[in-house]
Amino acid sequence: MGNTVSKQLFDAFNANDLDRVEELAADDFELVDIAAGETFRGKEGARANAQGWFTAFPDAQVELVNVIAGDGWEAAEAIARGTHTGPLATAEGEIPPTGRSMELRFCSIAQVSDGKIHKGRDYYDIASIMQQLGLMPEAAGTTA
Repeated sequence: MGNTVSKQLFDAFNANDLDRVEELAADDFELVDIAAGETFRGKEGARANAQGWFTAFPDAQVELVNVIAGDGWEAAEAIARGTHTGPLATAEGEIPPTGRSMELRFCSIAQVSDGKIHKGRDYYDIASIMQQLGLMPEAAGTTA
């Protein structure tokens, strides 16, 4: 995986270093959270996105599984884990802490240059989070 921008970002996230997360965002940073339908812009948007996860899951950590990098783009496959001990902001309102753990497999695509992230998209299954937090029934054929 080398020292890709994606690796640097997740290292900063795992260290809860929001200043470093902000530093890795270009001035024209734009992240689209596909599952949540939210867009984050600018350095403050990069910080706000990370902070939102830490608010809901203060012990959140990301395991970087794979990074594919080339031609100004990086694709990172990762697993996030955390315990829902803080409020989770959603488009439908705030979800109070459930105390449950969650594990989320996700993919993050980033356009990078000069060591900065310019554009990104995060893909994950939001229903998986809701099921693990006990907020919706499990899909048929899944196990806890």
